[in-house]
Amino acid sequence: MAPFIAGVLTIEQLMAMPRAGWEHLRTQINVRRREDRDRPLAKCRLCEGGIFIRAQADRGDHIPMYAHYPEASRDCPWYEGNNLREDDARAAQYQGHQESALHRRLCSTIEQLVKADPRCSHSAVNTYLRSEIHKRGRWPDVYTDLSGLGRFALEVQLSKPFAPEVAARHVHYDAEGIALVWIFNSLEEPMPQGFHDVVAMQRGNAFVFDDETEAASIERGTLVLKCFMENGHGGWREPRLVVLDDLQTGTGRSAFVEDCRSEVLKKRSKQERARWWDAMKLAREERPNSPEYSNHYEDPWSDMKSGAPGVWEWERDFWLERSHRARAHTAVLYAILCSVAHSAAAGRPVLHITKFSGESAVLSMLNSKLSGSDFKHCASLIETFVGSTSLSYLLEKDSLRRIIAEAKQSEAQVDQNHALWRIMARLFPEVLDGLVRAELADLGQLPDWASPPSAGPETELAVAE
Repeated sequence: MAPFIAGVLTIEQLMAMPRAGWEHLRTQINVRRREDRDRPLAKCRLCEGGIFIRAQADRGDHIPMYAHYPEASRDCPWYEGNNLREDDARAAQYQGHQESALHRRLCSTIEQLVKADPRCSHSAVNTYLRSEIHKRGRWPDVYTDLSGLGRFALEVQLSKPFAPEVAARHVHYDAEGIALVWIFNSLEEPMPQGFHDVVAMQRGNAFVFDDETEAASIERGTLVLKCFMENGHGGWREPRLVVLDDLQTGTGRSAFVEDCRSEVLKKRSKQERARWWDAMKLAREERPNSPEYSNHYEDPWSDMKSGAPGVWEWERDFWLERSHRARAHTAVLYAILCSVAHSAAAGRPVLHITKFSGESAVLSMLNSKLSGSDFKHCASLIETFVGSTSLSYLLEKDSLRRIIAEAKQSEAQVDQNHALWRIMARLFPEVLDGLVRAELADLGQLPDWASPPSAGPETELAVAE
């Protein structure tokens, strides 16, 4: 599990998150529940009991809401009563009939098709698969071992799966070295949240077995599936026919053809930063001695004021307190953090502010800026930023460590709830937005510049309703 930056995530912030973001958080909460029940990833801010994200159906879509686990304290004012336990919910859903005739036919057909592959050394339908790590085994719908390719558990899903069970199966099969592939017979519209949970685990991929793929499988002599991939705009690309050879299975708990979630997340992370980067380049050409006062920053600053909570109020207060423009202050801080990020990425000093040079240029820049009065209140933010990059070793330097300590003692610090931190978290979410950083790390997509040499200890996420 990747480390989260500890903090408070309000219900308003949760509901404002894109679907891919809160689905990933929901998945990781369920995975932690499966892996270590006594250490919940998300806790209620009042009672500190474990909570999860419940998807509330709403006009063809889903709204993320917090809910306490059944064992939570009834004394918590946010506790809303017992949640239906997983076994009871499953019993109610199936009404005592665990398998339909369609499900049996699909499992049998899929097993016959994988058996037709000459590489198949073993296959089975609904047969107990003993664990190799001395834990309880599983009953995969279809199990197959293809020589030279790997072992697969093929789960045929016709009804809505439950999020804890989705997480539990991925954790189990990942530990066993078996690739888990969820297979639908069709994609409903609107799609149940349980199907969304599966797609989230499979990084934006949905696999379908229908009449078309059955015919293609018979023709090719191996199992063929129809792969739907998210288009990044709430829909699907044109489906393509794939075989098990096309799946990426070496990246942890997921099997997929293309990682649709990571690319969208990284693109979103870069887009906002690009506008400020373009403004900074033009400003340096226009006013090389004081680029932060250039009007080229006006458009990205206006967008930031409308997009990041509290920026309007901070801009007003900053002027009253410091007689200085918040926009110019933000532009300088952006240049400082850009210098750290680009230096970390290049493996050598790349500065966009100050004229220091040589191997210690980044250290000299940080010492200079944090020694002055303008950025002492940003010492914690800059420390967090540097510590989350490949330049984290700079924090061990006596000079920088002393200057940061003095800055923290002399001025109240900008924290994660401050408008300036929110601004920088939008510009550098890979480092300063704990949820985005955790998601990229979970997906193995955290950029090298934002990866310190050794990860720190995990911390939980506190939430507030």
